[in-house]
Amino acid sequence: MADTDLPRQWWQRCLDALERKDWPELEGAVLRLLEVVPPQAELLDLLGHALLMQGHFQRSQEALEQALAAGSRNFWTPHKLGDAHRGLQRPAAAVAAYEQALAWGSDSPLTLRNLLEVLHAEAPPTALARLETLAAETPPPWDWQQPPVWLAGVIAAAVNVQGAQLAEWLCERGCPDAGVRTVAWQERLYRLDLPATLELLRINPSPREQALQRRIRELFEQR
Repeated sequence: MADTDLPRQWWQRCLDALERKDWPELEGAVLRLLEVVPPQAELLDLLGHALLMQGHFQRSQEALEQALAAGSRNFWTPHKLGDAHRGLQRPAAAVAAYEQALAWGSDSPLTLRNLLEVLHAEAPPTALARLETLAAETPPPWDWQQPPVWLAGVIAAAVNVQGAQLAEWLCERGCPDAGVRTVAWQERLYRLDLPATLELLRINPSPREQALQRRIRELFEQR
């Protein structure tokens, strides 16, 4: 095979490895390709992705920063950089990277989910304050059946974080998501706030929630 075919050959190997999610193979193929072509933003981003998926956060950070320096304007590059910083326990840098991804027009709920998770882990009020700015940019009413990207990210974060602040915020605004409501009513039940628990349980209750409703009402009747 002629030398001029090498870039095409290794690029195809990159694509095949990416489709199979074979991250070590992808890393090796990109590195081989970088030996025969100038470093390009797309290749450096792909290398950063392969390293990130293997948990090589420091090397991933370096590759993704090189991708940005090479001119990447794809929002996934700072998004993945945020993931790398998060893996390195650098919350401030992760927040800055996720915010950059949002500024570049991220249309993935994962960006906002990850941002809120990092903010919430540092200080729940900070996450709520960021949430308020987002809500102000897109005032209600919101489509809960097909929520916009930012709202889908909030819902995902509310179910993932340790604590019910995000879930309570959503429930107060009418969110019907079962996972979000479960987080909220479990917190209210933990506080023994039975009236508030019943208030949430009345919305499309599952069989388990119906049983809990009956038990709470029985407790009220025994008083």
